Amino acid sequence: MSMRPHHPLPPRQAALLRRAERLSAVTLVALACTAVLMYLAMGESQAMKTAWAEDLLSMVPPLGFLLAARFSRKPPDATYVNGRARAFDIAFLAAAVALSGVGIWLVVDNMIALVTREHPAIGSVQLFGHHVWLGWVMIAALLASAIPPVILGRLKMQLARELHLKPLHTDADMNKADWMTALAGVAGIIGIGFGWWWADAVAALVIAADVLHDGVRNMLHAIRDLHDARPETVERGQADPVVERIRTRVMALDWVEDCEVRLHEEGMRLCGVLVVAPRDQRSLAARLAEARATAREAHWRIDDLVATFAQALPSEAPAPDAPA
Repeated sequence: MSMRPHHPLPPRQAALLRRAERLSAVTLVALACTAVLMYLAMGESQAMKTAWAEDLLSMVPPLGFLLAARFSRKPPDATYVNGRARAFDIAFLAAAVALSGVGIWLVVDNMIALVTREHPAIGSVQLFGHHVWLGWVMIAALLASAIPPVILGRLKMQLARELHLKPLHTDADMNKADWMTALAGVAGIIGIGFGWWWADAVAALVIAADVLHDGVRNMLHAIRDLHDARPETVERGQADPVVERIRTRVMALDWVEDCEVRLHEEGMRLCGVLVVAPRDQRSLAARLAEARATAREAHWRIDDLVATFAQALPSEAPAPDAPA
């Protein structure tokens, strides 16, 4: 069985991918440190426990991204004849399923705490010879835990757009939103201080609902991509402009009457079929190669592209499924 041609990333994109990997590794270290800090300070607060669980869950996407990046670099072989670009999509789906499952558990657990009217108690701790309300320690831990992910999220967001890596974009978007988790936790702890027992459970429920929302949304997007749906931008909802760029360039060839581009996403790359309708039937083999080359030159993300004609042609035409 023949293997798909291997098209390595251009030097600039390869460097950006390595930078994204470094940021993901830094994210794992930062999340591990904040998770330890949150664990030491959480006490009996439901909001703190849920925020701590979210910090642990936030480690899944960058870890999956690092594994996928390492795996996807390998060229096609006898086992993976189409390459390993789908590794990013699989890691994205696995992280989304994990988020959804734990999100459901957190929502149910916090609803039970709210219905059973659990009254969390926040005591005091001795610091530097003084008794300090543990709630202040919790608030400080929550605010400190939000700073690294927000900064790293903004850095990863730009790389995700340039590389068109949806798993990285989703991870960055979750990091950027960590300040909302911190504020919800702070509100719950302050509520306990005022004697509102329900504030802690409500804040925890808000955090859990956010985890579940992210998980379900990402899972639907991951399944959509694995179904080879129409390519979309990393922000989702809009058609990927690369598809129209390819069509415009191929249509600019003087011998092309019409063309259709059918692409799907495989990680950060695009693969699919280019269907061309020529104005006449001269030099068909050369023209088909020219159309394929023109389409591949339109953008670095174009990987495996099959070019074919829109109708049955004379014997000099190549087979409709000639490989790229």
